[in-house]
Amino acid sequence: MDKRKLQRLEQALRQEYENLVKTLSRNRAAEEEILLEKTEDEGDLALISHNKELLYNLHESDFRRLKAIEDALKRIHREEYGVCGHCGEDINEKRLVAVPWAKMCIQCQEETEREDADTAFAGASRQREESE
Repeated sequence: MDKRKLQRLEQALRQEYENLVKTLSRNRAAEEEILLEKTEDEGDLALISHNKELLYNLHESDFRRLKAIEDALKRIHREEYGVCGHCGEDINEKRLVAVPWAKMCIQCQEETEREDADTAFAGASRQREESE
């Protein structure tokens, strides 16, 4: 990958990082606001509970992406960016443009997701069998 493309991708990663930090700050403020709400109404309590869960899920997702971006920036500085962490092949530039924090090529990513899905399915099946 040429230096200019790499610089553009690094800039995109830094911009996404800044956007996520701002989003996390807004979410924290919203979470604090929710924590201050006091009510006895069951509908309001359900809505507050739902909003807390939604914010928690957003936090988790944003933190994972923030960590992935930090890792990608480190790989750029170690000159390892754009190389699949699983098979060692180059990651397609189109993939990096779409997901600049990608650390696996599309084939390895799909394989990993299939394995994760199979593992989750097997675990759910075992739990169902044990509960019967």
